[in-house]
Formats: sequence, structure tokens, C-alpha cells
Amino acid sequence: MKDLVFIVEDNLVQQKVLKAHFEEVLGNYSVRTFLTPVDLINQLKAKPFAVVLDHFFAPDAETGLHYLIEVKKRYPKIPIIYHTTCDDNAVREQAMALGAEHYIIKDTASMVRLRTALDLIHGKTVKEKNYWRTWFLDSFLGGSSPS
Repeated sequence: MKDLVFIVEDNLVQQKVLKAHFEEVLGNYSVRTFLTPVDLINQLKAKPFAVVLDHFFAPDAETGLHYLIEVKKRYPKIPIIYHTTCDDNAVREQAMALGAEHYIIKDTASMVRLRTALDLIHGKTVKEKNYWRTWFLDSFLGGSSPS
């Protein structure tokens, strides 16, 4: 089963490139794309594996930081990868303090960094699942796996 990833990107070309990269190149993700974070917020009940969130949107809209707060408030366990052209340490620090798992600058190497970020998140998720599996086996089955 493929992990569901939500991507919020207001540039349609970048959105299509990201979707193709995750679904066709990496192959182990199913992607839903959104032009605005408002559209994303309404779909979070699907509980995606991760969200890739852009920083900048239409001039009259909030930044991605506002929506990072909203997502974390409603679904604190969904990992957020902040993907942006904003190479500003203050914004990076704020995004990380608000709960972003990763802050990735959009450039020629960002696809590789996105994959690495997702691999790290996937590894963390597997590690947590293994912890709970081990705890269950130790607690209820005396430490041995069922045969």
C-alpha cells in the first residue's frame, strides 16, 4: 500500500513535477495536490502520511506558517515538510519551532532532500510501530511472537 502525501503548492508546474516525482520516480507514494492550504485543511481527515507545505501563496493570503499552526493544532502527528524558496533563518527557525519536521529550500537539489526527508519520516514511523509491537509482545505475550 502506498503512503498518502499531500502537497500544497500554488505553482501548477511545480505541483505537477512534485506529483510525478513522488508517484512515478519514487513510486511508493500516492499524492494529492492542493493549490491552497485552505483546500488542504478540509481534507486532513484522510490522515496523510506527510504534508509538503509551501511558504508563499497569493499576496493577500497567509503564509505557510499560519497553516502549519492550523494543521498541527488539528492533527499534531501528521509530519509537515516545509518546502519553500524562502532562505531566511528566522522563518526556518519559526517553522521548526511550530512543528515542521523538515525545512527544505527549493533549488536544484530539493527533490533529493524531499526524498531523504520522507525516508527519515518513514523510518521514524516504522521505528515507532516496532516499539509498540515489541511492547505489546513483551507485555501480553511474554516477549515471544505468535507462531
